[in-house]
Amino acid sequence: MEIDYEKTVRYINTDLVLTAPVDLTSLAEVISPESESPDTATITRLHVGYIDGIGYQATFEAFDQYGNFKTPEESINCLLNCIEQLPVALQSLWRACSKKTLDIGYSSGVSPRYVINPISIHTLARMQSLGVDISITIYSMTE
Repeated sequence: MEIDYEKTVRYINTDLVLTAPVDLTSLAEVISPESESPDTATITRLHVGYIDGIGYQATFEAFDQYGNFKTPEESINCLLNCIEQLPVALQSLWRACSKKTLDIGYSSGVSPRYVINPISIHTLARMQSLGVDISITIYSMTE
């Protein structure tokens, strides 16, 4: 049976959204370098720049070698691994971020009746130690 993705509740991806009073370009270049191996997990830069009324913002998304991760926890851990490995010279820029959010995205739909994607206490503790909060975005299905 073919899956109708327009009507399926499913995990899409997790974005890391950073907001700061200072330019985040140098941090973005390390988190998402231009040259990455296609056979490993990669982090893609969705946006880096200044937004009126918000400040400087950078948004990233993680992918495994096959595309989107299957669960939020896999994607979150990929992003956290990258942050935990930041060079010492960029750690102050990380700390300067006034907002650090992992935004878990889901597509809404009519089936299955529910989707469960647990996030372990270990992953939550890693997030807490880095000052990262979490949000969940549900995108409505298209008609």
